[in-house]
Amino acid sequence: MVAPGASDAGKQRGPRVLFVSKAVAPPFRDGAACLVRDLSQAFRFVAPTVLTTGDAPALESSVRMDRFYRKPSRYAPALADNVRVLHHLLRDRDHDIWHFVFAPNPLSSHAGRLVRAIRRRPVVQTVASRPLRFEAARMLLFGDRVVALSKHTADRLVRHGAPSQRITVIPPPAVDLSRSEDEQRDARAQAGIDPEAPLLLYAGDLEFSSGARTMAEAAPIVLREAPDAILAFACRAKTPRAVERRDELAAQLRSLGDRVRFLGEVRDLPALTASACALPFPVDDLYGKVDHPYVVLEGALLQVPVIVPEGGSLEEIHGIPTMRAGDTRALASWCVDMVRDADARRQVGAALRKAVLTQHDPRAVAAQVEAIYDDLLR
Repeated sequence: MVAPGASDAGKQRGPRVLFVSKAVAPPFRDGAACLVRDLSQAFRFVAPTVLTTGDAPALESSVRMDRFYRKPSRYAPALADNVRVLHHLLRDRDHDIWHFVFAPNPLSSHAGRLVRAIRRRPVVQTVASRPLRFEAARMLLFGDRVVALSKHTADRLVRHGAPSQRITVIPPPAVDLSRSEDEQRDARAQAGIDPEAPLLLYAGDLEFSSGARTMAEAAPIVLREAPDAILAFACRAKTPRAVERRDELAAQLRSLGDRVRFLGEVRDLPALTASACALPFPVDDLYGKVDHPYVVLEGALLQVPVIVPEGGSLEEIHGIPTMRAGDTRALASWCVDMVRDADARRQVGAALRKAVLTQHDPRAVAAQVEAIYDDLLR
């Protein structure tokens, strides 16, 4: 651990901003950590500091690496880590603004409000994923300015009493990426998937939404109509209940044999995604995920077709295909179309890539956040 403000980088410029988040360190499977990583490297006029681990690789030279954490953060950070963060903030003398990026919960929000009052530091609070209960919105929001990642979440916060004048909608940044054919073949080999088989990849949650259940119910229809296809569930089991749910789904789909795979965590998920015909994402509750999950954004950037439920935050991605939540037949029909029609795949994938490059451009997102910092320091 280094003293607050200690840096691996050289001379900095502009307002000094400390990001308060989980460890910004590999493996980047947490949406909030990905957001901080990509945003901090896109600023033009800000000197950002991120909290990371002792062995994490350096980011851009403009980003200070405060090697505060002993190891990468878990899905639910330990209480000891949260206490250490509070002590860290109470000692901090080197930053003009604190920018909190986490899923709001009563304990963390209370602590953030307390340390803000003691130190009288301007605070920006990004709602990294929706709260468990929107009814507690007023209590959960403690920032001078609040960033919601979608209009959908912002509207729900306001409906439950959050002050609209403090909330700005700014989507998460998404850095362009690619995967070579060799990387795609390697990813399939590691997953035990035939390199020529049409692949449908579900990479949503297992327990909070009905997405996995909807995908499982569509599977018999899809695999009957597309007999060469394989359906793979690439899902991180975050809790014991997620493990139970995975086992239940595996039992439900056992009759489909090895045409359905449960892969768990995948070492290079973008490479496996790039090799897929489609990324069905019938996730109707994004609790525990950023409003525009990075798996969806990366799939779009890789020109892989994605379908999402209508009426949620993901519908804000321009032109993204939608379905009624839980509509098994609509999901199955779309999946079969994507397997069968290469031209349709290319058209949908190209349109999604264009939309994400425009709406989630890191420089444009960073400029909006910098404008908030400027307002706070006037």
